[in-house]
Parts: sequence; C-alpha cells; structure tokens
Amino acid sequence: MRYCKGCGFPVPYGKFLAWTSDGTIIGRDAARTRLVYIEVDELRSLYDGVSRLMNSPVDPLVYRAEKEVGKRFIKTLLPAFLAKAPRGKLIRPEAAIKATSKYIFNYMAGLGMGRAEVYEYHSGDHSRVLLMDPHSVPLIAGDGAGVFEFMERVGVQAGWQRIKADEYIVTIQKVSEEPPVEEEFALEEIQYRPGNVQMEKCTRCGVPIAVTGSIYLNFEKGILRHSKTGVRLVAMPVQSFNAVVRELSREFGAALPGLMEGLEQKYTREASNVRETVPPGSSILDMFHDFPWMGTGNPVRANLEGGKVVIAIDNPFHPGIVAGRVAGIYEAWTGSIVRTTWIEDVPGRVTVTLERVA
Repeated sequence: MRYCKGCGFPVPYGKFLAWTSDGTIIGRDAARTRLVYIEVDELRSLYDGVSRLMNSPVDPLVYRAEKEVGKRFIKTLLPAFLAKAPRGKLIRPEAAIKATSKYIFNYMAGLGMGRAEVYEYHSGDHSRVLLMDPHSVPLIAGDGAGVFEFMERVGVQAGWQRIKADEYIVTIQKVSEEPPVEEEFALEEIQYRPGNVQMEKCTRCGVPIAVTGSIYLNFEKGILRHSKTGVRLVAMPVQSFNAVVRELSREFGAALPGLMEGLEQKYTREASNVRETVPPGSSILDMFHDFPWMGTGNPVRANLEGGKVVIAIDNPFHPGIVAGRVAGIYEAWTGSIVRTTWIEDVPGRVTVTLERVA
C-alpha cells in the first residue's frame, strides 16, 4: 500500500474514488459505483433490528440479495475474455486463483470490509474462504458466491462457520451444473441533482481533507475507523445497501422500509456525537456537515414552517434511511423526540419534516 506524501492517506483512495460537488462519492470504475460511509454497528443494528421485529433470521436474505450484486461487481472488474474462459483446473489453477484474488481482497480491505484469503479453490466445484474481521459475513459470502457462480458458470450455495471471535470460514459449493435463471441485477440510471459542495482537498492525491482528517485505515486488518470517535466504518456500495432493502421488503412486505427508518432514527439518536461536534447556536444545516464527505447526500435547506422543522437533502443514498438519520441527529442535538415524515418532492431530493412530540 502506497501512502500520499501530502496527507498520508492511502494513494488508491484518490485514484479510484471521486468526492463530488453534489454530495456523492463515485467510484472511477466502469460502473461508476456510488459509495457511502456507514458505521458497521449501524448496519448490524438495522439487520438485527429487522430480524428481531420480524422474528425471522435475515442473514439468508442479505446473502441472497448480495449474490446478484457480486455477479455484477465481477463483470465490471474482470476482462471479458477471462470471464468467458473454459472451466477447469488447467485454465483456473488454484495457485493462479489465489494470486488473482489478492487484488479483489485488497480492494475490500481498503473499503473497511475486513480481510479475506482463499483457503481452497477447486474450479467448477467448490471454494473455501477465510474471513477476518468482516464487516458483514452474509454480504461478503454473497459477493463470493456471486463471483464463483459467474466465473465458473455453475449454480452454487454458500454457508459460513465462525472459527474464532472474528474469523469465519465461508464454503461455496456447486449445487447445479448451470447457474439459476434469475433476474439479473441492474443499476438504475441515476441523474444526480447538481450541487455546490466545496471541500478542501489534498493537492497531491485529491482526497478531501475532511476525509483524511476523519478516517484511519488499518489496511493490514481491513478496518476503517473514525479517527475522532473510534467508531468502525465501512465504505459500502449503495447498490448493495439498496439490493438488501429490496430483498427484505419483498420478504416482509411494504411496512419494512418504515420499520428500518425507525431503527435508523433510534440508532442515530443514541449513537450520534453531534453535541460534541456542533457548537450550540449553530444552524440546523451544520448538524449535517459530514453528509457530503460521507456520501450521504447534500443538505441544501433547513427552515421552520408552522412550528415544524423542514430539511431537504439532495441525492440521498437511500431516502428513507437518510430521513431516519436526519431525525435521529436532530433528536440527539436537541434532546427531543420528533415525529418524522418525508417525501421525494422532486427527483433526487428527500424533504424531511420533523414535528416535536416530546
């Protein structure tokens, strides 16, 4: 790993990611993947909360949703000729696969997803992968199964087993000679609303100073932490987050998104350090100053309307979850409890209305 001589941050961040003036983080890859920084405990709180409220395990659903994302990910990463090469140990010997996998695993480590290592690989049949300090085992297992299924063109299923406190073995096993016929995951064409976010950036690598001053990457472990709070973060592809929400909604019904918004509001209210970072007397928009560099979206308006607080965020990574986060931050800052409603009044904008109830 090379580090920038200007700011000391990993060089690949400036090379592969772009922080835009519209409050988004966009990958410089063929798919222009959007990323968002999420607290790992926040992600786990959402999934565990849904499991508890629905009285049903969600890990299989998270895995299933991410499997299709993994297929699309590898399509954009590998040259077409390699993906179409014949199956078999001569074409894909285990040693070569292990060497190639290091590139993908380094990419994951840089995003804070933990470390991985191919333990065993038998082309067209099975693979075993060791995960260390993973941000989410079902997400990584889904990615791995999607990659294996796409590369080997067989149907697979994955399972995992904890072997130490923060280590797991994921086993990917062939279950059919042909991959299942499934609706292929496709990215929606998104037109982001233009913005005028200005962030001071390192003159050498181009990464915003807000990022380099707020995040520390332990590349050896694949762990990102907020340098001021110590909270673990992950730079998550937005398509992964949205795919899981769609799968959970399909399983549990139309009420699921609202439940997740409530879980997000509660988590943020209890976990936010906004009182320590935003001085008394600041404007309401100052509460959301970290949204642009985290890829959450672009806060553009906050005002009082008939005793209610109305806040508009352009380009939210997920409108309902961002609405819940806005409400939770406001509650943490004011010490009040609010009733939350939101609408997408124009494409690419979520307008959140907060009404104080306690």
